[in-house]
Amino acid sequence: MAEGMRRLDMGEAVALHERFAAPRPGTLHPLYVKADARRDAALQPAYLAYAAQGEHWMHALHLTRVPGTDWLDASSPYGYGGPLSTSDDPGFIEKAWAAYTQWMREQRVVVEYVRLHPVLANERFYGGTVEANREVVLIDLTAHDAVEAGYAPRLRTTLKKAARAPLAYREEPLAPLAAAFGSYYRAAMQAIGADPFYLFDDAYFAQLAGTGLATLGICTLEQGDANDWLAACLLLDGAGLREYHLAGTNAQGRPWGASSFALDQAARVAQRRGARGFYLGGGTDRRPDNPLLFFKSAFSSERLTYRTGATVFDDAAYEELKQLFAQAWQAHPERPIFYRKV
Repeated sequence: MAEGMRRLDMGEAVALHERFAAPRPGTLHPLYVKADARRDAALQPAYLAYAAQGEHWMHALHLTRVPGTDWLDASSPYGYGGPLSTSDDPGFIEKAWAAYTQWMREQRVVVEYVRLHPVLANERFYGGTVEANREVVLIDLTAHDAVEAGYAPRLRTTLKKAARAPLAYREEPLAPLAAAFGSYYRAAMQAIGADPFYLFDDAYFAQLAGTGLATLGICTLEQGDANDWLAACLLLDGAGLREYHLAGTNAQGRPWGASSFALDQAARVAQRRGARGFYLGGGTDRRPDNPLLFFKSAFSSERLTYRTGATVFDDAAYEELKQLFAQAWQAHPERPIFYRKV
């Protein structure tokens, strides 16, 4: 690869991604970035890389036209993003960041917002403003021979209830079940009043299935219909790390603890396959008593800090955006990209 900063095609991006040390989360894989862009026609994947003296820095993200302007903004895909680097040397990172910011300015990118991956702590490769956001949960699959050794007592009680049902778990490739999962997931999200932003369509799941990174974990009654799902979780398997991506359950599954059972089984499968960790993420907001964080925290006492990164590349243009989208700016001044949901 030539030295300096340049935009890669998909083949080059995948080849470079696979040169970075494990763990390599699926959410940072170029194929995932491309598939995630299916959420919105305005999202355009970009794979940028800097090389110098045999070292490499890479940042995969979405570029988006700011409505009504000839400017762009940049954001990480749904889930997590941020740079990867073969070197921790501050001098190399500084040069990579300088080349990156120059490229962004030349492309008329005004601002970016990045969700950095807690497992990688890749904020050390990022030169913009970094802020701590919330606590997240990781199951360290190397900490115990038996994954349940790190479970909270309340989770053990729930899993005993699931065993009495008894519940069954299986994993399937997403591809043949993409539409079925899409329908199941949307119904689960609508049942809890989720924002329409999260109601991904069938084409999104079909694109995700094509990456080869996605696996579907399905929970049913052991003696029941295999198509009668009590819970289902979409899992992403990167090098050395499994990620809990999306999931849903229904009224029939909740009394049996189907969601807990599915994640327990997914963790066991990941451990048997040699993954180092199973990343669960955090809550739906920053509150330490968030119900989703409480649910996930029963699986592990391991806590990481999720951080975000932001950079304004063009201060003057950014001020113009505040005027152009004044109502959105007043409503969400805390959001670097305040005029659209990222």
